[in-house]
Amino acid sequence: MKLFFRGPLLVFAISLCLATVGVADVEETIQRYRASFEKRMNAELDEYGNAARKARLNYVDSLKKVKGELARAEKLKAAAQVLDEIELVEGGEDPGSLSPDVDYRFKRVREIWERELSEIQSARGEKLKTTLGIYFRALDAEKRRLTRIGKIKDALVVEEEELRVRGLPEVKAMEASEASEAEPKEPSENLALAARGARASGARRSELLIDGKIEYNKKEGFAFENFPCNFTVDLRSKVSIGQVRILLYDLDRRKYGFRLLVSDDGESWELVNNSEKVDAGWQEINLEDTKARYVRINGLSNTANLGFHVVEVEVYEP
Repeated sequence: MKLFFRGPLLVFAISLCLATVGVADVEETIQRYRASFEKRMNAELDEYGNAARKARLNYVDSLKKVKGELARAEKLKAAAQVLDEIELVEGGEDPGSLSPDVDYRFKRVREIWERELSEIQSARGEKLKTTLGIYFRALDAEKRRLTRIGKIKDALVVEEEELRVRGLPEVKAMEASEASEAEPKEPSENLALAARGARASGARRSELLIDGKIEYNKKEGFAFENFPCNFTVDLRSKVSIGQVRILLYDLDRRKYGFRLLVSDDGESWELVNNSEKVDAGWQEINLEDTKARYVRINGLSNTANLGFHVVEVEVYEP
């Protein structure tokens, strides 16, 4: 029968074993529990590695499908860019940032992969934090016990183990990350506001797209037009764009279909997102290495009626 200790029970188990040995055995006992701790750490690393490998394989499969689509469409340059990415990822190399001119399908599968890796890393970080917390609490309990009974040298041995673990590169990186996240960050300012000089066009009541207000009802508070239609926001200068947020009318269960495009000059447009039958409400589209002056929503469908309704458009720098 296997016994599994979690949280306070595991802390108690470690502390009990440390407390029942003699002074001379403290280092030996720490070695045993260090081995147990490292075994658990390695198991978690293996789990993380397996998940990351699976995500990488899925990414390569998606890239191959995109390459096939581009080849059939005779977009040879775009297909070659995808092929380069496949070779880098399969070779275990960091593919780096995407070129601004890659096909939107390539961007989309890269974003999915990066999001998966971020989620895997986050889950790994939480497990590491839990494991470290258990180990540190056990060491601290034993250090306090030894100090209370006057065995200072042995308490220092326990403290040295704690310092050793805190000095591990992965632990230092985690603690630095937590400290960075704890620091207050200045929120990025919405660039798509009439108050900042932005202009909107292409739809009835288009001024409502950039008024900074998100309150609306069934009759007012949104821009609208029969689809297919365009809602265009002019930011008045070329800027770096990290995210576009779009609030679609969502007072019922309708779904919308739309495309998001950007442009430097208002004439030549680059497709950066294609969304089919998405739920209404806020749409958050993250962009990478995108610089543009104009942002356009190309409204394509609505499951409720023939209109396309946008409450607000927000644009943020990376």
